[in-house]
Amino acid sequence: MPKMGLILQGGGALGAYEHGAVERLVELGWQPVAVSGVSIGATTAAAVAGARDGDMRASLQRLWDAITLAPAPFWPEERQAAFSIFGNPGFWRSRTDYFNLHQWTNLCDVSPMRETLATICDFERLNDASNMRMAVTATNVMTGDQVSFSNYVAHADTPNYVTPKLTRTTLTPDHILASGSLPPGFPMTFIDGVAYWDGGLFDNTPIESLLDMLDEEEIEHLPIFVVDLFATHAALPANLTEVHERMLEISFESRLLIHHADADGSLAPFASMLEEIERDLPRDSPVRARESFRRLFRLRALKNLRVIEAEHSPMTGGMDFSMFGVKGRYERGRQAVDKYFAREDAGGGAAAATADPTRRKEAKAAQGRG
Repeated sequence: MPKMGLILQGGGALGAYEHGAVERLVELGWQPVAVSGVSIGATTAAAVAGARDGDMRASLQRLWDAITLAPAPFWPEERQAAFSIFGNPGFWRSRTDYFNLHQWTNLCDVSPMRETLATICDFERLNDASNMRMAVTATNVMTGDQVSFSNYVAHADTPNYVTPKLTRTTLTPDHILASGSLPPGFPMTFIDGVAYWDGGLFDNTPIESLLDMLDEEEIEHLPIFVVDLFATHAALPANLTEVHERMLEISFESRLLIHHADADGSLAPFASMLEEIERDLPRDSPVRARESFRRLFRLRALKNLRVIEAEHSPMTGGMDFSMFGVKGRYERGRQAVDKYFAREDAGGGAAAATADPTRRKEAKAAQGRG
């Protein structure tokens, strides 16, 4: 059974794509050994790592059953997408303490999700790193720093040099809620007296948190799947609503991938450059002991990144927890995995590279030569 790392983005109801994609990967025999998540991705990661009796598919299904709204009779399907504005019994409910309105810092109460997590997830299993390594990220409200809460670190000195700041801890529902505390809808989550907001406000693709859980062999060879909920949208905004949606999409697209990719989106030259530096750097060079070098060199794992692109959906889809919306995204998440591997099978690996930004440049060159 092939092993994999798994990176799960935030995006509200768009996380249903992740449900379908992860379920399909598991059906195909892939076994996650480490998973990092943010916001709804943290919730999905908890269902994976904390799956009761190790049944990840059943755990994911229970989670999404709990947070999917029942269909309203006699209402057209397309008009039920916004019903969650009135609340989601398994996720949040609107505040009613209007006499305190002038002191509000959030609009909703998320205690239903705390109960959902406690019911669905086996937190003893979730905190067993020998079963699966797991990390979730959140944003420190006061400092703006991203913090990673994990059940495991690869090395004893890892907390001293990784980015984001890492805390090895016993994960609880509050850590999962902190990762998804998106203002102003959801409240700040306090952990040990520190207030946290959604980790996606800092970076919505927690790659570095995953890398901090991998050993050197895994850094070199472990396939790492990320379900990209914010695939490139080719069309320019045509009205103010689309302008607002595109602005939010840009805010939640992957910073790390964009920062290190070359002009055509490939990460391969960056990963190759890191390997060349390591090869040519003298073994006794003091640079090897520097925190910044160790942090940077772990990014060579980007060569192993496999991107499963979700079908583009406007940011308003993040609120669509209707049965119809969730089911459609779940099915398309499954199909996206099948399409990825179909390209890999058809092209002997080269065709699949066109869907993988770490290999896109090489695929284009190969097609040109053909």
